[in-house]
Amino acid sequence: MENLKIRYRLIAILVLFSPILAINLSGMLLHSNGDTQCPLKAGLNHFLSDALIHINPPPPEAKVDAIYVLGGSQRSLKYKYETAADLFHKGICNRIWILSRPGKTEYSPSEGKNLTNDEWSLLKFRELGLPKEYVKPIKIKEGFFGTLSEAKGISSLVKKKRYKSILLISAPYHTHRVKISFDNFLKDQNILLFVESSEEKVFLRNLILEFIKLKVYQYFLI
Repeated sequence: MENLKIRYRLIAILVLFSPILAINLSGMLLHSNGDTQCPLKAGLNHFLSDALIHINPPPPEAKVDAIYVLGGSQRSLKYKYETAADLFHKGICNRIWILSRPGKTEYSPSEGKNLTNDEWSLLKFRELGLPKEYVKPIKIKEGFFGTLSEAKGISSLVKKKRYKSILLISAPYHTHRVKISFDNFLKDQNILLFVESSEEKVFLRNLILEFIKLKVYQYFLI
């Protein structure tokens, strides 16, 4: 029991300080050479991308029972929603789940009010050609690890509905952590798990931060 407590403390400390480490490390790399294409930075980008990106799209002509779009910032969600809409229009699935987010966001001139976060999401999908009846916000019980909480909640819903397949959509650099999180709850369930990425691009510090989070998840789950 004592070893388990120490393990959890180490994980918590690493998660709390990982943003500081990522910013400092990326800053050191940027200032070490004025050339943004320096071999060190390019090599690190390549190494991190290989470690973080794990895409497993459905086979051609395949259909899935549900698409789930992982949560994120509004900027990130726009890219993910575009990917989800593209898959919808290709006929892969007509059931799209998104993370329900509490609170309000920006003012909408077309609606004449400040939108809730879920209303904002449904409006973005409508602009992409998806009526709101095809998109369902899903409430997830929040936990310390956000992606793990989503994986637990969505996996439980998939099993409850007896679905046989699900397609996850996330930012490219987030896909490996998404995969191991959902695998943790869907293993031995005979459920096909597919992972697709958006077109979102990020800075080096985001890759470093995500790599640290991935290692925490791997230590915690594997």
